Amino acid sequence: MNKGLSADRTEREQQFFGSIFMLSNKMQTWVDSFFPDLTFKQLFLLLFINKIGAENLTVKAVADFTGTSRQNVRKMLERLEADGYVLLTRSEKDARAWSVALTDKSFAYFDEHEQESTKIVSKLFADISDSKLDSAMQTVIRLIEFLDSEK
Repeated sequence: MNKGLSADRTEREQQFFGSIFMLSNKMQTWVDSFFPDLTFKQLFLLLFINKIGAENLTVKAVADFTGTSRQNVRKMLERLEADGYVLLTRSEKDARAWSVALTDKSFAYFDEHEQESTKIVSKLFADISDSKLDSAMQTVIRLIEFLDSEK
């Protein structure tokens, strides 16, 4: 047990930590049921690439932004490229690096599913008050910041 933490606090921290994994798995299964063409992780990756929106975006930059290893991102991108959602090319700035760009198929997918995505997210958070949502978001951001600082 950590010094200064009561058993109750330690148990709550451990329960919260474990609940994050459970939530992630349940969300993945739930979202996968709505979008049969893409997995939750693939859709998440495409949305992150779209959010970054930079030209000459590299696989490494996507990996850094998502907090995933370059190898995992590369493997997912190769599958997405085979399905026509992204284009991987050698970087113009660094021959060792690979650039990634969304294709028209990705943008069409976003347009086609935008309203459905909004409804799904709204349904997920429907019974959560603004203050609880803000508090949860602050907690998640703080955990991400801590983990980024530990690299």
